[in-house]
Amino acid sequence: MHVFLPLKAQYSYEEARDFTKLICIHIQQKIPELTTLERTKSKRGGKIYLDYLQNRKGQTIATPYCVRPKEGAPVSAPLEWKEVKKGLKIQDFHIKNMPKRIKEKGDLFNGMLNASIDMFEVLERMNG
Repeated sequence: MHVFLPLKAQYSYEEARDFTKLICIHIQQKIPELTTLERTKSKRGGKIYLDYLQNRKGQTIATPYCVRPKEGAPVSAPLEWKEVKKGLKIQDFHIKNMPKRIKEKGDLFNGMLNASIDMFEVLERMNG
């Protein structure tokens, strides 16, 4: 799962990368039984890998609504937070059910590129 943080190009690449790293370290320290920063898949022990290194220059990303190259043609679907729960699978959202989902929920990603968070406010809240 990818978590999109809207920054609206108001920070440098280095600031955004470092911010993402701090968020991942913070999450890993809060829930070490569930998450890891270990890159080697065989050493993760079934934990969720927090990949702040995915955010680097030249790295491709799975954009919202793109069909993934996997069996069943799963689609990279923007989710509401209430949909993020145990048992969520990549196959839950696919090329056959995505048109109905968009019709019912609308474009959940709409407006994200014009939105922005304040990184410094987030860091203060994390330390508070």
